[in-house]
Amino acid sequence: MKRWISILLGLVIFVSVPFTAKMTCEAAPMEVGVTTLSDAAFFNPGWAQMKLTISCGGKVWEKPFSELMGQEMRLYTDPDNGLNSCSFVQIDWADAFLEQVNADLRAPGFASPGVPEGYCYQFVEGFEAWYLNVVQSQLMTGPVNNINVDLNANTCKVITLEEADAEAAKNAVDYVLAGTCTTSFRGSSAARINNIRVAAGNMNGYVLASGATASLDAIFMPRTSANGYKSAGVYSGGRLVQGVGGGICQVSSTTYNALMNAGITVTMRYPHSSPVSYLPLGTDAAISAGSKDLQFRNDYPHPVILETVVEGKNLTINVYVKASDMNGITYKLWAKKTSAMSAKTYLTVYVNGVEAEVREVGTCRYQPLKTDDED
Repeated sequence: MKRWISILLGLVIFVSVPFTAKMTCEAAPMEVGVTTLSDAAFFNPGWAQMKLTISCGGKVWEKPFSELMGQEMRLYTDPDNGLNSCSFVQIDWADAFLEQVNADLRAPGFASPGVPEGYCYQFVEGFEAWYLNVVQSQLMTGPVNNINVDLNANTCKVITLEEADAEAAKNAVDYVLAGTCTTSFRGSSAARINNIRVAAGNMNGYVLASGATASLDAIFMPRTSANGYKSAGVYSGGRLVQGVGGGICQVSSTTYNALMNAGITVTMRYPHSSPVSYLPLGTDAAISAGSKDLQFRNDYPHPVILETVVEGKNLTINVYVKASDMNGITYKLWAKKTSAMSAKTYLTVYVNGVEAEVREVGTCRYQPLKTDDED
Protein backbone atom coordinates (compact mmCIF):
# COMPACT_ATOMS: atom_id res chain seq x y z
CA MET A 1 0.00 0.00 0.00
CA LYS A 2 1.52 3.24 -1.10
CA ARG A 3 2.48 5.56 1.75
CA TRP A 4 3.06 9.22 1.16
CA ILE A 5 3.95 10.51 4.61
CA SER A 6 6.39 13.05 3.18
CA ILE A 7 4.22 15.50 1.27
CA LEU A 8 5.96 18.23 -0.74
CA LEU A 9 3.73 21.21 -0.11
CA GLY A 10 4.95 22.86 -3.29
CA LEU A 11 3.93 19.94 -5.54
CA VAL A 12 1.82 20.98 -8.51
CA ILE A 13 -0.05 18.49 -10.73
CA PHE A 14 -2.17 20.01 -13.47
CA VAL A 15 -5.47 18.17 -13.70
CA SER A 16 -9.05 19.14 -14.43
CA VAL A 17 -11.18 19.63 -11.34
CA PRO A 18 -14.75 20.89 -10.98
CA PHE A 19 -13.87 23.88 -8.87
CA THR A 20 -11.40 26.75 -8.87
CA ALA A 21 -8.68 26.23 -6.29
CA LYS A 22 -5.13 27.35 -5.67
CA MET A 23 -3.11 24.25 -6.58
CA THR A 24 -0.34 24.71 -4.03
CA CYS A 25 -0.15 25.30 -0.32
CA GLU A 26 3.46 26.37 -0.01
CA ALA A 27 4.94 26.10 3.41
CA ALA A 28 7.08 29.11 4.22
CA PRO A 29 10.21 28.51 6.30
CA MET A 30 8.46 30.00 9.30
CA GLU A 31 6.22 27.61 11.27
CA VAL A 32 4.06 29.58 13.65
CA GLY A 33 2.41 26.80 15.61
CA VAL A 34 0.09 23.84 15.72
CA THR A 35 -3.64 24.05 16.34
CA THR A 36 -6.74 22.10 15.29
CA LEU A 37 -9.15 22.50 12.42
CA SER A 38 -11.81 23.51 14.96
CA ASP A 39 -9.81 26.63 15.91
CA ALA A 40 -12.11 29.47 14.79
CA ALA A 41 -9.22 31.94 15.02
CA PHE A 42 -7.74 30.42 11.88
CA PHE A 43 -10.44 28.29 10.22
CA ASN A 44 -14.03 29.10 9.32
CA PRO A 45 -16.39 27.03 11.53
CA GLY A 46 -18.54 26.54 8.45
CA TRP A 47 -16.16 23.81 7.32
CA ALA A 48 -17.77 21.51 9.87
CA GLN A 49 -20.90 21.43 7.67
CA MET A 50 -19.03 20.62 4.46
CA LYS A 51 -17.87 17.36 2.86
CA LEU A 52 -14.98 16.06 0.82
CA THR A 53 -16.38 14.03 -2.06
CA ILE A 54 -14.91 12.03 -4.91
CA SER A 55 -17.26 10.88 -7.66
CA CYS A 56 -16.99 8.48 -10.57
CA GLY A 57 -19.60 6.73 -12.68
CA GLY A 58 -22.48 7.73 -10.46
CA LYS A 59 -20.76 6.50 -7.28
CA VAL A 60 -19.82 9.06 -4.64
CA TRP A 61 -17.35 8.66 -1.81
CA GLU A 62 -17.77 11.14 1.06
CA LYS A 63 -15.65 12.30 3.97
CA PRO A 64 -17.49 14.80 6.21
CA PHE A 65 -15.34 17.62 7.51
CA SER A 66 -17.10 17.14 10.86
CA GLU A 67 -14.95 14.00 11.27
CA LEU A 68 -11.80 16.09 10.79
CA MET A 69 -12.42 19.04 13.10
CA GLY A 70 -10.19 17.56 15.80
CA GLN A 71 -7.29 17.06 13.38
CA GLU A 72 -4.10 18.94 14.27
CA MET A 73 -3.00 21.54 11.72
CA ARG A 74 0.47 23.00 11.33
CA LEU A 75 0.40 26.71 10.45
CA TYR A 76 2.93 28.61 8.33
CA THR A 77 3.39 32.28 7.50
CA ASP A 78 5.26 33.63 4.51
CA PRO A 79 7.58 36.33 5.97
CA ASP A 80 7.56 38.25 2.69
CA ASN A 81 3.83 38.73 2.17
CA GLY A 82 2.32 37.65 5.50
CA LEU A 83 0.07 35.00 3.86
CA ASN A 84 -0.83 31.96 5.91
CA SER A 85 -0.88 28.32 4.85
CA CYS A 86 -1.43 25.05 6.66
CA SER A 87 -0.88 21.32 6.53
CA PHE A 88 -2.32 18.34 8.39
CA VAL A 89 0.02 16.99 11.06
CA GLN A 90 -1.35 13.46 10.55
CA ILE A 91 -2.72 12.29 7.22
CA ASP A 92 -3.94 8.81 8.17
CA TRP A 93 -7.52 9.91 7.52
CA ALA A 94 -6.59 10.80 3.94
CA ASP A 95 -4.71 7.52 3.53
CA ALA A 96 -7.81 5.56 4.52
CA PHE A 97 -10.22 7.64 2.44
CA LEU A 98 -8.20 7.51 -0.77
CA GLU A 99 -7.16 3.88 -0.34
CA GLN A 100 -10.84 2.91 -0.10
CA VAL A 101 -11.70 4.85 -3.27
CA ASN A 102 -8.83 3.27 -5.20
CA ALA A 103 -9.78 -0.20 -3.91
CA ASP A 104 -13.41 0.30 -4.95
CA LEU A 105 -12.34 1.48 -8.40
CA ARG A 106 -10.51 -1.77 -9.05
CA ALA A 107 -13.32 -3.96 -7.68
CA PRO A 108 -14.59 -6.14 -10.57
CA GLY A 109 -18.20 -5.26 -9.72
CA PHE A 110 -17.70 -1.50 -10.19
CA ALA A 111 -18.20 -0.32 -13.75
CA SER A 112 -16.28 2.89 -14.45
CA PRO A 113 -17.65 4.95 -17.36
CA GLY A 114 -15.69 4.52 -20.55
CA VAL A 115 -13.56 1.71 -19.12
CA PRO A 116 -13.80 -1.62 -20.98
CA GLU A 117 -14.54 -4.87 -19.18
CA GLY A 118 -11.49 -6.26 -17.39
CA TYR A 119 -10.04 -2.78 -16.89
CA CYS A 120 -10.44 -0.16 -14.17
CA TYR A 121 -9.50 3.34 -13.11
CA GLN A 122 -6.64 3.87 -10.67
CA PHE A 123 -5.22 7.17 -9.44
CA VAL A 124 -2.41 8.66 -11.47
CA GLU A 125 0.95 8.94 -9.74
CA GLY A 126 0.89 11.90 -7.36
CA PHE A 127 -2.92 12.17 -7.17
CA GLU A 128 -2.95 11.66 -3.40
CA ALA A 129 -0.47 14.45 -2.74
CA TRP A 130 -2.28 16.79 -5.14
CA TYR A 131 -5.63 16.02 -3.52
CA LEU A 132 -4.33 16.78 -0.05
CA ASN A 133 -2.81 20.01 -1.34
CA VAL A 134 -6.18 21.07 -2.73
CA VAL A 135 -7.88 20.42 0.60
CA GLN A 136 -5.23 22.23 2.62
CA SER A 137 -5.14 25.29 0.36
CA GLN A 138 -8.94 25.62 0.45
CA LEU A 139 -9.05 25.59 4.25
CA MET A 140 -7.39 28.96 4.65
CA THR A 141 -7.78 30.72 1.30
CA GLY A 142 -10.84 29.32 -0.44
CA PRO A 143 -14.58 29.76 0.03
CA VAL A 144 -16.36 27.40 2.41
CA ASN A 145 -17.88 24.82 0.04
CA ASN A 146 -17.98 21.10 -0.43
CA ILE A 147 -14.74 20.08 -2.12
CA ASN A 148 -15.50 17.64 -4.93
CA VAL A 149 -13.29 15.90 -7.45
CA ASP A 150 -14.97 14.13 -10.36
CA LEU A 151 -12.51 11.48 -11.52
CA ASN A 152 -11.58 11.66 -15.19
CA ALA A 153 -8.78 10.82 -17.60
CA ASN A 154 -6.54 13.46 -16.01
CA THR A 155 -6.87 12.15 -12.47
CA CYS A 156 -6.96 8.42 -13.30
CA LYS A 157 -5.23 5.95 -15.55
CA VAL A 158 -6.90 2.94 -17.18
CA ILE A 159 -5.21 -0.37 -16.39
CA THR A 160 -6.23 -4.01 -16.26
CA LEU A 161 -7.63 -5.46 -13.04
CA GLU A 162 -4.58 -7.73 -12.84
CA GLU A 163 -2.22 -4.76 -13.14
CA ALA A 164 -4.19 -2.89 -10.48
CA ASP A 165 -3.97 -5.83 -8.06
CA ALA A 166 -0.25 -6.16 -8.72
CA GLU A 167 0.22 -2.44 -8.17
CA ALA A 168 -1.70 -2.60 -4.89
CA ALA A 169 0.45 -5.52 -3.73
CA LYS A 170 3.62 -3.65 -4.66
CA ASN A 171 2.47 -0.63 -2.67
CA ALA A 172 1.71 -2.80 0.37
CA VAL A 173 5.34 -3.51 1.19
CA ASP A 174 5.03 -1.96 4.65
CA TYR A 175 2.11 -4.27 5.46
CA VAL A 176 2.47 -7.78 6.86
CA LEU A 177 0.27 -10.86 6.78
CA ALA A 178 -1.23 -10.58 10.26
CA GLY A 179 -3.94 -13.24 10.05
CA THR A 180 -4.86 -16.03 7.67
CA CYS A 181 -7.10 -19.08 7.42
CA THR A 182 -7.54 -21.76 4.76
CA THR A 183 -10.51 -24.12 4.42
CA SER A 184 -11.29 -26.79 1.86
CA PHE A 185 -14.46 -27.03 -0.20
CA ARG A 186 -13.52 -30.39 -1.71
CA GLY A 187 -16.67 -32.35 -2.50
CA SER A 188 -18.85 -29.26 -2.85
CA SER A 189 -21.32 -28.91 -5.70
CA ALA A 190 -20.56 -26.64 -8.64
CA ALA A 191 -23.25 -24.19 -7.44
CA ARG A 192 -21.75 -24.03 -3.93
CA ILE A 193 -18.27 -23.44 -5.31
CA ASN A 194 -19.67 -20.68 -7.52
CA ASN A 195 -21.18 -18.95 -4.48
CA ILE A 196 -17.90 -19.20 -2.57
CA ARG A 197 -16.09 -17.61 -5.50
CA VAL A 198 -18.65 -14.80 -5.85
CA ALA A 199 -18.68 -13.90 -2.14
CA ALA A 200 -14.90 -14.13 -1.88
CA GLY A 201 -14.50 -12.01 -5.01
CA ASN A 202 -16.72 -9.29 -3.57
CA MET A 203 -14.48 -9.11 -0.50
CA ASN A 204 -11.10 -9.31 -2.23
CA GLY A 205 -9.10 -6.12 -1.80
CA TYR A 206 -11.49 -4.63 0.75
CA VAL A 207 -9.82 -1.83 2.74
CA LEU A 208 -11.14 -1.18 6.24
CA ALA A 209 -10.24 2.28 7.53
CA SER A 210 -8.96 2.82 11.04
CA GLY A 211 -11.90 2.98 13.46
CA ALA A 212 -14.37 1.80 10.82
CA THR A 213 -16.78 -1.14 11.14
CA ALA A 214 -17.63 -3.51 8.29
CA SER A 215 -20.51 -5.90 7.66
CA LEU A 216 -19.79 -9.07 5.72
CA ASP A 217 -23.47 -9.29 4.78
CA ALA A 218 -23.13 -5.94 3.00
CA ILE A 219 -19.77 -6.79 1.43
CA PHE A 220 -21.12 -10.03 -0.03
CA MET A 221 -24.03 -8.10 -1.61
CA PRO A 222 -27.59 -9.48 -1.72
CA ARG A 223 -27.68 -13.17 -2.53
CA THR A 224 -29.57 -13.03 -5.81
CA SER A 225 -29.07 -14.54 -9.22
CA ALA A 226 -28.53 -11.03 -10.58
CA ASN A 227 -25.46 -10.78 -8.34
CA GLY A 228 -24.14 -14.10 -9.56
CA TYR A 229 -25.32 -16.40 -6.77
CA LYS A 230 -26.87 -19.85 -7.35
CA SER A 231 -29.02 -22.23 -5.31
CA ALA A 232 -27.04 -24.60 -3.06
CA GLY A 233 -27.30 -26.21 0.37
CA VAL A 234 -27.96 -23.98 3.40
CA TYR A 235 -28.88 -24.63 7.04
CA SER A 236 -32.46 -23.68 7.84
CA GLY A 237 -34.60 -24.82 10.77
CA GLY A 238 -32.03 -27.43 11.72
CA ARG A 239 -32.09 -29.00 8.24
CA LEU A 240 -29.96 -28.77 5.13
CA VAL A 241 -32.12 -27.25 2.38
CA GLN A 242 -31.57 -25.47 -0.92
CA GLY A 243 -31.24 -21.68 -0.97
CA VAL A 244 -29.69 -19.02 -3.20
CA GLY A 245 -26.21 -18.23 -1.90
CA GLY A 246 -25.64 -21.56 -0.17
CA GLY A 247 -21.97 -21.95 0.73
CA ILE A 248 -21.11 -18.34 1.58
CA CYS A 249 -20.98 -19.28 5.28
CA GLN A 250 -17.70 -20.99 4.48
CA VAL A 251 -16.38 -17.61 3.37
CA SER A 252 -17.68 -15.87 6.51
CA SER A 253 -16.30 -18.62 8.77
CA THR A 254 -12.89 -18.56 7.10
CA THR A 255 -12.91 -14.77 7.36
CA TYR A 256 -13.80 -14.94 11.07
CA ASN A 257 -10.72 -17.04 11.79
CA ALA A 258 -8.44 -14.79 9.71
CA LEU A 259 -9.76 -11.66 11.42
CA MET A 260 -9.31 -13.08 14.90
CA ASN A 261 -5.82 -14.29 14.01
CA ALA A 262 -5.02 -10.72 12.94
CA GLY A 263 -6.30 -9.14 16.16
CA ILE A 264 -9.26 -7.46 14.47
CA THR A 265 -12.16 -6.73 16.82
CA VAL A 266 -15.18 -8.86 15.90
CA THR A 267 -18.31 -7.05 17.08
CA MET A 268 -20.95 -9.53 15.84
CA ARG A 269 -20.69 -13.24 15.16
CA TYR A 270 -23.09 -16.17 15.23
CA PRO A 271 -22.17 -19.87 15.22
CA HIS A 272 -24.12 -22.23 13.00
CA SER A 273 -27.04 -24.18 14.43
CA SER A 274 -25.28 -27.43 13.43
CA PRO A 275 -21.59 -28.31 12.99
CA VAL A 276 -19.81 -27.54 9.73
CA SER A 277 -17.33 -29.87 8.08
CA TYR A 278 -14.65 -27.36 7.09
CA LEU A 279 -13.73 -25.96 10.54
CA PRO A 280 -13.59 -27.27 14.14
CA LEU A 281 -16.53 -26.70 16.50
CA GLY A 282 -16.49 -23.19 17.97
CA THR A 283 -14.63 -21.50 15.11
CA ASP A 284 -17.38 -21.04 12.51
CA ALA A 285 -19.42 -17.92 11.69
CA ALA A 286 -22.88 -18.12 10.11
CA ILE A 287 -24.34 -15.44 7.88
CA SER A 288 -27.98 -15.03 6.85
CA ALA A 289 -29.54 -11.90 5.39
CA GLY A 290 -31.58 -10.05 7.99
CA SER A 291 -30.73 -12.31 10.92
CA LYS A 292 -27.04 -13.25 11.15
CA ASP A 293 -23.99 -11.25 10.19
CA LEU A 294 -20.25 -11.09 10.79
CA GLN A 295 -19.28 -7.55 11.71
CA PHE A 296 -15.84 -6.31 12.69
CA ARG A 297 -14.00 -3.11 13.58
CA ASN A 298 -10.47 -1.96 12.81
CA ASP A 299 -8.93 -0.69 16.04
CA TYR A 300 -5.48 -0.32 14.50
CA PRO A 301 -4.15 3.19 13.72
CA HIS A 302 -4.00 2.45 9.98
CA PRO A 303 -6.26 0.73 7.43
CA VAL A 304 -6.23 -3.05 7.09
CA ILE A 305 -6.61 -5.00 3.84
CA LEU A 306 -8.56 -8.20 3.19
CA GLU A 307 -7.41 -10.59 0.47
CA THR A 308 -9.20 -13.69 -0.78
CA VAL A 309 -7.59 -16.51 -2.71
CA VAL A 310 -9.59 -19.36 -4.28
CA GLU A 311 -7.14 -21.93 -5.58
CA GLY A 312 -7.81 -25.55 -6.38
CA LYS A 313 -10.26 -26.80 -3.77
CA ASN A 314 -9.16 -24.32 -1.09
CA LEU A 315 -10.33 -20.93 0.10
CA THR A 316 -7.80 -18.69 1.85
CA ILE A 317 -8.53 -15.38 3.57
CA ASN A 318 -5.58 -13.11 4.39
CA VAL A 319 -5.62 -9.98 6.55
CA TYR A 320 -2.81 -7.46 6.10
CA VAL A 321 -1.93 -4.97 8.84
CA LYS A 322 0.74 -2.28 8.92
CA ALA A 323 3.81 -3.86 10.52
CA SER A 324 4.32 -1.10 13.10
CA ASP A 325 0.70 -1.48 14.27
CA MET A 326 1.29 -5.11 15.22
CA ASN A 327 4.15 -4.10 17.53
CA GLY A 328 5.34 -7.69 17.83
CA ILE A 329 1.92 -9.00 18.92
CA THR A 330 0.30 -11.96 17.16
CA TYR A 331 -2.88 -13.97 17.77
CA LYS A 332 -4.25 -17.46 17.31
CA LEU A 333 -7.91 -18.51 17.48
CA TRP A 334 -8.60 -22.07 18.62
CA ALA A 335 -11.31 -24.11 20.29
CA LYS A 336 -11.59 -27.07 22.65
CA LYS A 337 -14.49 -29.50 22.41
CA THR A 338 -16.47 -29.81 25.64
CA SER A 339 -18.87 -32.41 24.24
CA ALA A 340 -19.87 -33.91 20.91
CA MET A 341 -21.96 -30.81 20.21
CA SER A 342 -20.23 -27.97 22.10
CA ALA A 343 -16.90 -26.23 22.33
CA LYS A 344 -15.16 -23.35 24.12
CA THR A 345 -13.31 -20.88 21.92
CA TYR A 346 -10.09 -19.12 22.94
CA LEU A 347 -7.69 -16.52 21.57
CA THR A 348 -4.03 -16.85 22.48
CA VAL A 349 -1.97 -13.65 22.43
CA TYR A 350 1.77 -13.81 21.75
CA VAL A 351 4.34 -11.06 22.27
CA ASN A 352 7.42 -11.51 20.11
CA GLY A 353 6.48 -15.15 19.68
CA VAL A 354 6.08 -15.87 23.39
CA GLU A 355 2.64 -16.76 24.77
CA ALA A 356 1.44 -13.87 26.94
CA GLU A 357 -2.30 -14.37 27.44
CA VAL A 358 -5.16 -16.73 26.69
CA ARG A 359 -8.55 -15.04 26.32
CA GLU A 360 -11.82 -16.95 26.47
CA VAL A 361 -13.98 -15.93 23.51
CA GLY A 362 -17.13 -17.90 24.37
CA THR A 363 -19.00 -21.20 24.29
CA CYS A 364 -20.80 -22.56 21.24
CA ARG A 365 -23.50 -25.22 21.33
CA TYR A 366 -24.82 -27.06 18.30
CA GLN A 367 -27.62 -29.44 17.37
CA PRO A 368 -27.40 -32.43 15.01
CA LEU A 369 -28.98 -31.89 11.61
CA LYS A 370 -32.54 -33.14 11.45
CA THR A 371 -33.50 -35.82 8.97
CA ASP A 372 -36.59 -35.58 6.79
CA ASP A 373 -38.57 -37.86 9.07
CA GLU A 374 -37.88 -35.78 12.20
CA ASP A 375 -40.16 -33.03 13.49
